[in-house]
Amino acid sequence: LFPAVKLVKMSDQEQQVVVEEQQQESAEGRHVGDEAVKPGHPLETGWTFWFDKKPSRQSASSYVENLRNLATVHSLEEFWGMYTHMLRADQLPRDCNYHVFREGYLPMWETFPNGGCWIIRVKKDKDGYKKNPVLAKMWESMLFAAVGEATTQSELMGVVLSIRAKEDMITVWNKDNSEGSTVRFAIGEGIKEILTLDENSTIEYKDHSSSIRDRSTFRNARPYIFAATQQAAAPNQEQSA
Repeated sequence: LFPAVKLVKMSDQEQQVVVEEQQQESAEGRHVGDEAVKPGHPLETGWTFWFDKKPSRQSASSYVENLRNLATVHSLEEFWGMYTHMLRADQLPRDCNYHVFREGYLPMWETFPNGGCWIIRVKKDKDGYKKNPVLAKMWESMLFAAVGEATTQSELMGVVLSIRAKEDMITVWNKDNSEGSTVRFAIGEGIKEILTLDENSTIEYKDHSSSIRDRSTFRNARPYIFAATQQAAAPNQEQSA
């Protein structure tokens, strides 16, 4: 019914994720054998699952060519069917990325030139080998909250899981900052609550316009601490070193 994602050993040095798509569609819905799967509980918008593996050198054109569209889901049942066939965050190989975005939008900086993303860094062990055990739970919580519209922010466009050598990242993308920073800070507050971050936890933000210039989502991001005040939780920018 839904694409299955599994690891296949390509050589002694490398593993890659292979997507096996087994989908049959009709006007009645998706089918397994003779039994139709009805839409069930519709999501507010469709969400598309993407996968890519970071190459050693990358341009905008090669990035698009490297993206794999896994599936688009429109209901809670379709989402759950897709999610249960995917590798968990603590199983995903190094330099691989999951992107889950609102239907119709590519997970690219250029798609949202006036937007940006919040970055949550999850450190590995001192050798950069073992993933932090909280990673899978944090990714699941953030993904479920985005698709379930828990932040109540339609400007939240997608979430990304990136597995790297010494730390892994979860990023939360917003669409547009041209009207000011209110919406992105509201999304940041939502992230803090969803992930139950401590009061002094630091998360980072980076505009996509900066990422386009320096060709990196994570480099030169700006740190923030969301500290509670008597009136409301207000973002306090932390001075960068």
